[in-house]
Amino acid sequence: MKKTARVEVRSQKSVGRAGSFGGPDTYVAVQVIPEGVEPLRQLNHAVAAKRGIEIIYCGEGYSDRCKTSRSMLGSAKAEAQRIADEINFAKGESE
Repeated sequence: MKKTARVEVRSQKSVGRAGSFGGPDTYVAVQVIPEGVEPLRQLNHAVAAKRGIEIIYCGEGYSDRCKTSRSMLGSAKAEAQRIADEINFAKGESE
């Protein structure tokens, strides 16, 4: 079955109390979508399972600290892109 991979960079509410330092506010994942299936708008694992979509979590980070590729968020984006490219390249070979 042919599948397509899409990199998803999503924001989330920072974890923590108001006025205190919270956790990461952005996360990165890859959606692996079977041919003919509508991509998810919201990354919900229960809905993904019903549609046959695989979600690969790649990491999280702080949106205001992503100036370099060595940042937590930069590393997560690079890893997600590597996974997506690998899946999409394999798809192209099988056609």
